[in-house]
Amino acid sequence: MIKKWISIVYELCFCSAVIFFIYLLSFSGNDLYVAKRAEGYIKLSNHSFQVQEDAAAPVGIREVYEIHPSEIPADSNAFVFHSVHQNVEIYIGDKLALRMNRSANSPIGRSPGSCWNTALITESDQGKTIRVEIQPIYKSNMGLVPEFYAGARYSIYMEILKKDFMTVLLSAVAIVLGLGFMIFTLYSGHRFAFDSSLFLMGQFAVLIGVWKLADAGVWSLLTGRGDIISYIVFLTLLLLVVPFTQYIRELFTSKDHWIWNAACIISLCVFIITMGAQITGIADMRETLWMNHLSMLLMTFIIFPMLFKQVYTEGWNSRLKAMVICMGACLIGLGADVAIYYISGNFASTNLGMIGFLVYITVLGVMSLKDARRLMTIGMQAKHLEQMAYHDQPTGLYNRAAYADDTQGEGFDPKGIVIFMFDLNNLKYCNDTFGHEKGDLYITSCAQMIQQVFGAFGRCYRVGGDEFCVLLKHKTLQDCEAMVLHLKKLTDEWNHNHQEQFTAQIAAGYAMYDKSQDYNISDTRRRADKMMYKDKYLMKQGA
Repeated sequence: MIKKWISIVYELCFCSAVIFFIYLLSFSGNDLYVAKRAEGYIKLSNHSFQVQEDAAAPVGIREVYEIHPSEIPADSNAFVFHSVHQNVEIYIGDKLALRMNRSANSPIGRSPGSCWNTALITESDQGKTIRVEIQPIYKSNMGLVPEFYAGARYSIYMEILKKDFMTVLLSAVAIVLGLGFMIFTLYSGHRFAFDSSLFLMGQFAVLIGVWKLADAGVWSLLTGRGDIISYIVFLTLLLLVVPFTQYIRELFTSKDHWIWNAACIISLCVFIITMGAQITGIADMRETLWMNHLSMLLMTFIIFPMLFKQVYTEGWNSRLKAMVICMGACLIGLGADVAIYYISGNFASTNLGMIGFLVYITVLGVMSLKDARRLMTIGMQAKHLEQMAYHDQPTGLYNRAAYADDTQGEGFDPKGIVIFMFDLNNLKYCNDTFGHEKGDLYITSCAQMIQQVFGAFGRCYRVGGDEFCVLLKHKTLQDCEAMVLHLKKLTDEWNHNHQEQFTAQIAAGYAMYDKSQDYNISDTRRRADKMMYKDKYLMKQGA
């Protein structure tokens, strides 16, 4: 029950994250200009620096950098640098070339995010001093000295793209794997049984890929929306823990242990607190991110005692070895990423965590995929056996055994049930006179017509050699009469079109369950039989 509620709350959190993201899109960012295809750039190392007090700034200071014209290549068309949760203003001479900030009363937080800032240098700007004014949003981001680039915009952008290539590649691999797992699960679930564990792995892989892809600076460079990109990073991190935990618990024999629910509940509480603090303006996601990091590390450390417990009770096997390797890779990668994050003040980024998670996704995902394929094979075999056991082979309709199971099962409710009974006139005469091949054609043709009229509304059965039955629900007597007339019309058309040696005739009768006169569904069937035999008699009399 708790597991079900965790899934419901998680989906609500996921939907709220999507809504929040859509809300972010209503705010505009800085403009994106088309890069000119020029060559060459330099990294600017010589510049003056001073810290100014600014009471209006978020943390009370303004960091000012000045680059002398002599340091800037003469043919430069762009000045580029990366900021980390900092308001930015770039002046070329006295002209404001770029402003990247978010107002203090912004409904979506104080930070413009982590992004690349580009100021275009025109011919009239040549020979002018470039001044960069930075306001740190958080105290942890004070004193972060950016790397300034000047030169051809195309060359600078290509250099940034090269730096992020491996991150983008690893992210793409994770997203493709995740989508593959989810599509396979939905496909196999539609035909057989839904494998929730593999679907959870797919969700986790997609979230990991989106997280790292958004964390790559190239996307803020291309979109100019550092705020939205940063929020994507935070939101995906907040959503990671639940599918990770829900998947890994399925690999344990003690999957009902309270510790799994506790880890998920803690993560969901962190999500709710973080979103609440963000929306109310109490604290930005960046300021509460430590709670999410703590829940991720806690969840990882929880798993190892459970692993050792399972090793103690079951002994070593290939599955447990794979789990230990994967969890070790996750722990090392995640620990390294978190440590570097706090040491660098969110300025440095590595792919260690991504590589660790990819090991986890690939090894355990492939293992789950093999299990799913094995279960699919078993399901196909079971479905084939069920097909043989509950279907009439010549006609493809359900057989007598299926009818017995459907009407005598524990959950069967006769209320509202209508039973149709059908009998083929002169089938014995057809077999004796024209041969069994013609008799089989008679049977299969009539079965197809019955299925055509009634199949969309209920189940059709062949319950004897020339006897058929249909179970419908919530149909009026007028509906029943109309269906019988439709069947007789199809029969007449068949006789006219085929011109066989025999004439197809289907006697029909129906009855609706009535608790005032039917003890059970068998009584209803007997009343339908009675009506059918009356119709059969009238047909023979030529009425």
